[in-house]
Amino acid sequence: MELLSVTPGDLLVGCWVLTFVGIIFFRWFMHRRRSVEDQPPEAAQTTAGAQIHNGKSIIPNRRDAGEGSSCRCCSSNDDVITSENVETCGKQQKRKKILVAYATQSNTSYKLSNKLISMLNLALHENSSAYGTCGGSLVLDAASGVSCCCSRDPKAGVAPEIKLLQLKEEATECSTEHLLESGAYGLVVFFVSTYTGGTAPEPSHSFASMLKDAYLDFRVPRDVFAGVNFAIFGLGDIAYGPEKFNRFAKDLYTWCKGLGGKFVIPPVYASESNTTTLFHVFSTALVKWIGRAAFTADGVTVMKKKSMNGAQSLNRRLNNKNNEEEEQSVGGECVKDDEAVTSGSGNHNSQNGDPSEGCGSDDGDSDSENSDNNDDKNDNNNNSDDGDAEDVEDIVGEGDDYFSSTTNGEPPELLYPRLRENLQRQGYHLVGSHSGVKLCRWTKAMLRGRGGCYKHTFYNIASYQCMEMTPSLACANKCVFCWRHHTNPVGRSFRWKVDPPRELIEGGLAGHRRMVKQMRGVPGVTPQRLEEALNVRHCALSLVGEPIMYPEINTFVDLLHEQNISSFMVTNAQFPEQLRDLKPVTQLYLSIDAPTPEELQRVDRPLFEDYWERCLACVRELRRKPQRTVFRLTLVNKYNTENVSAYADLVRLGWPDFIEVKGVTYCGTSSTSTLTMKDNVPRHTEVVEFCEALCQQLATSNEPKEKRMWLGRDIVEEQQGAVAAAESGAETHVEGGMTTSSLCGPYRIACEHEHSCCVLISLRRFFIDGVWHTWIDYDKFSELARSGRRDFTAAEYAAPTPPWAVFQSKERGFDPTQVRVMRKSGKSEVITSGC
Repeated sequence: MELLSVTPGDLLVGCWVLTFVGIIFFRWFMHRRRSVEDQPPEAAQTTAGAQIHNGKSIIPNRRDAGEGSSCRCCSSNDDVITSENVETCGKQQKRKKILVAYATQSNTSYKLSNKLISMLNLALHENSSAYGTCGGSLVLDAASGVSCCCSRDPKAGVAPEIKLLQLKEEATECSTEHLLESGAYGLVVFFVSTYTGGTAPEPSHSFASMLKDAYLDFRVPRDVFAGVNFAIFGLGDIAYGPEKFNRFAKDLYTWCKGLGGKFVIPPVYASESNTTTLFHVFSTALVKWIGRAAFTADGVTVMKKKSMNGAQSLNRRLNNKNNEEEEQSVGGECVKDDEAVTSGSGNHNSQNGDPSEGCGSDDGDSDSENSDNNDDKNDNNNNSDDGDAEDVEDIVGEGDDYFSSTTNGEPPELLYPRLRENLQRQGYHLVGSHSGVKLCRWTKAMLRGRGGCYKHTFYNIASYQCMEMTPSLACANKCVFCWRHHTNPVGRSFRWKVDPPRELIEGGLAGHRRMVKQMRGVPGVTPQRLEEALNVRHCALSLVGEPIMYPEINTFVDLLHEQNISSFMVTNAQFPEQLRDLKPVTQLYLSIDAPTPEELQRVDRPLFEDYWERCLACVRELRRKPQRTVFRLTLVNKYNTENVSAYADLVRLGWPDFIEVKGVTYCGTSSTSTLTMKDNVPRHTEVVEFCEALCQQLATSNEPKEKRMWLGRDIVEEQQGAVAAAESGAETHVEGGMTTSSLCGPYRIACEHEHSCCVLISLRRFFIDGVWHTWIDYDKFSELARSGRRDFTAAEYAAPTPPWAVFQSKERGFDPTQVRVMRKSGKSEVITSGC
């Protein structure tokens, strides 16, 4: 056989082929190695003879496989998962979750929920060593040669998943049915606010109804929540009274506990003033509990704390208070009376052995007999975590200066630090501990010669000489159209520290003048106008809150009048006693935001339960005032514009001199206001139509005798001839844009300010000799106020209204001496009158 000849070229080609094959094999080997190292947590290593089950490699069970194993599903010999441990490993991957659920109207609960989730994630990350370095994935321990698919401690579980959901029955993941039947959650944390009437926020109404039905349904087992741990943080306002304060949160606590739920820490019911402090208390206690809890597929296991005797417990408390580096002992409280939850006053009834029982005792009247029996039966379960009771024994937090000021027996200041910061950020100049002043936009506009407010048109106010102020930032309502962002506090009485009235006026004037001086140099502001603006002539007590709540309001008003400053007092018709005792003011307003109790509750959201009776009492008191009185109506489409006849009934009860009707001012859609320009803000023509309809409703009514008189004259009798002529069909034109045919009825439209969508209706007695007298002689009023008389009448300081200010004038209420700037299509056009 002849030998094959091999050339050098063939050898070179062979070398290249072998090298290429080696490279491919090496790359395949490295890729295989990396794929084994990087396989996901639910995957197991595949070996020869392994079976495939549900996408996982399983080796048949061998008795010797577990001899060196460190846990039930690990083997030091084969580094694989055996078939008998597949179920155990799968259960560990399907661990219990943490649900943070919120019910909110203004997004406060949502924001707190996100803050808590951030804290929990941080705590779980820091405690990751307790769950194993991989949180349940395959890990190779180089020291022992043991691979595992679970945590190092089989009882420690794995780091739980955290979910954030809103309590809405429409959302499947957070519906009542899901909570009752899924069993997916080992801990459920509720952040819930309480809305008007002690109900759940509007988006969560259906969820609350369904859970309540489940609680009352005898067919639902009383231990359906036995495997679920709960925690509740309620948000409310103590000013609504103990019955409605955090009502939804308290009901939620009752329902969950009645269905077998266990509360790991007592519920916390926060009010507006202490939300930040109590959230710190609540979150710290919850993080401590989670640090001792292990989440597994079978439930949540809590590691016990070492018990301490009384002396040790006392020492621990002292050390916690004195040593800033040690962990603070924190906890939550519940409310049993009309006092808000504050730090430093624990009341947990921990001597009963149930830390959550003390916070639920105020709901006992709403429990059924079944739930009472169930609570007794579940007490042992709630007592299982004695350490948690120790965690919530005291409330020790930083930044409690506001609350500590109440411990010396003196009332607290209304302006606590967070509220003060919020109001200052909105441009308020705060005076003392409960008052404020702010520069009105119309003050700025008239300083620049660009027109005044509707009070300038209706009542001869010089807008740049008007100070908008309130002696009480607190209010008794939470109106849906309030443009103050609901940052001011609410209250049914003035329960705060009272500042002297002279101090408030001096501070208010100083703050107002300081803000006016800042307008120096603004285009249009002349030195003469700026100098006049520093001489305040008017005070609109309508900035924010309820000025009549201020205990020294009469002295406050007298001091204004002493300085020749007129007073425009606005009240929300909830304080009839204070209204009765009020001394004469330049003009007294009642805000009538709705004509029926149902609509008033929806629009104003009042604190008083007898809000309608108080409103009617204020209307009656207004009728007894001989000075100028006004009904102020704010129209909000789809809220309070339909029932004109009901408004007429209120007018007949109070017979005010004037009725101001204004379309609601759109301040943007936010978490605290859902009003929109399209659906809720009326146009000026709609306001005029409403006023005409109201006058028509009152056309057949006759005003009382005292409302017919004008300086001893019966104006109505003098107008009878004009009315008779109108009925005969002979119309006679009179001054002020009116005809004699429009003189029927006690009320007529007198003025309008189209730019601010406002119309003034007046009693016909102010129409003297063909001229409206809605303006005010302020010098004459100051003289009458200083005289000490309390029986002087509105006619004594009335003044004629100029033609440009009356209804249907060509100027539409815009002062022709001012310059109107109109912007259309990005261009500026300057006109001297009209709109």
